[in-house]
Amino acid sequence: MFSVPLNSFVHRVSDKSQVMASAIECGCQLKRVRRSRNWLLVAQEHQLVEFKALLTDEKDGWIAIAIDKVLPKPVVCLASLLAATPSMTVAQLVMESGCSMAEARRAIDEHEGL
Repeated sequence: MFSVPLNSFVHRVSDKSQVMASAIECGCQLKRVRRSRNWLLVAQEHQLVEFKALLTDEKDGWIAIAIDKVLPKPVVCLASLLAATPSMTVAQLVMESGCSMAEARRAIDEHEGL
């Protein structure tokens, strides 16, 4: 279960009832946090991905960003990326894998045998 905090939810969405209906359709729970203006989206990973795909209005893009922050990053094998493209630069490796600069440099050094 993942919990996505949605601060000032009602004020920031284009249509509250439509967003809530989409969340329920995907199996997500959208709950208000006590009496504040903040809300909490609770769901499994596949439900959050499905809900994120339903957010088509650009005013609701901040919800997709909040979901991305909570979901785990995909694990990428740096060695296999370097084996497929040996001339890859550090910046390219960071862009494609999402690793840090230090991790990219270390992987390149290991690949080159240094």
